[in-house]
Amino acid sequence: MSEEIIKDIDNFIEQCKNEELRERTLKKYKRDIKGFIENADIKAKEDITKEKLIDYKDQLAANSKTSAVNNKIIIINKFLEFLFNNKEYNLKQIKTQNKFEVDNILNTTDYKRLLNWAMKLNKTTMYYLMKTLAGTGIRISELQYITVEAVKKGKTQVYNKEKERPVYIKENLQKELKRYCKDRDIKTGIIFKSRTGKPLDNAYVYKEIQYIAGQARVSKKKAHPHSFRHLFAKEYLNAGGNHLNLADLLGHSSTDTTRIYSTKD
Repeated sequence: MSEEIIKDIDNFIEQCKNEELRERTLKKYKRDIKGFIENADIKAKEDITKEKLIDYKDQLAANSKTSAVNNKIIIINKFLEFLFNNKEYNLKQIKTQNKFEVDNILNTTDYKRLLNWAMKLNKTTMYYLMKTLAGTGIRISELQYITVEAVKKGKTQVYNKEKERPVYIKENLQKELKRYCKDRDIKTGIIFKSRTGKPLDNAYVYKEIQYIAGQARVSKKKAHPHSFRHLFAKEYLNAGGNHLNLADLLGHSSTDTTRIYSTKD
């Protein structure tokens, strides 16, 4: 492998570090890119051709599972965009059957109705909680990490299933949560909590969302806490994000889980 292409790979990985990807993800990026470079005998970016890319994709498809092939394609495409500053060489992913029940996924229209009715019913806490779930993609069990301090920083670290990942709180959500905290005189610690100071649990949140859905005439099959995580994922992909980065954001071990969100509204 030439010094020139090694430098290109290192520069790409450095850019990915600035996106705050996990070390494990960065190692996979580097390993998969090197796999392509060595297989196709690339000495410089000028050696990369569509023919070589398609040939490599065919080799992968013949020897690996579809999900593994698509993971590598995502990584290679991202590297190529970095090298050439366009999507001219991008490979198409292999299509997989979508087994997820689209009818049971919350869409943006349903989401807006739930928010509107939460305010009509004076369910202020649920209004801001639903916005937080949809804006961050966290699980109900991760509400403990949405604190006053995290909102001020615009970021928190979540620990779940023996994994750690960053969760970002976008500026608009930051402003709304700061206002909520000010109105409720919440000055420190967990924001969405019970009277005893514990984070709100799934049973309570589920019951509240179901009630709001009934009033808003939103299908109760869609109205559950995890639906907002689905919505976050769909919005991320629809905005141009890829499955690999989304898996990182959601804390998934595999993009197989993440791919169920590929269907758009």
